[in-house]
Amino acid sequence: MATPGVLIVEDEQPLARVLAYAFNNEGYRVELASDGIECMNKIATFVPDVVVMDIMMPKLDGIETMKLLRQNQLQRDLVIVALSARSSRSDRETALAAGANIFMKKPFAIARLMESVEQLLASERSP
Repeated sequence: MATPGVLIVEDEQPLARVLAYAFNNEGYRVELASDGIECMNKIATFVPDVVVMDIMMPKLDGIETMKLLRQNQLQRDLVIVALSARSSRSDRETALAAGANIFMKKPFAIARLMESVEQLLASERSP
């Protein structure tokens, strides 16, 4: 089985580096993007299993980026984790409707994020 890949789409560079470190430590192939446009450009050459995406970003926000990913046949099955400092019910519902598999409010426990990603990947792999 191939090493799983994760694309971290986060404009806060300290958080992006911490997430990259955590996923690298768990054996993932990791790529970083700082906004939705960079995400779409990276995904043309890097095929991740998981996208961890901030909602509020410059240029192209996470909601619009998730919608674009879900419209593309090749990215329909990606596991998408939405991250946001905003946590109202409508924020969560908007992210899930746009294509997020799960929504996590910042700040969050990295261990919980990693556990959630592992569970989502396991459920994607099982028949």
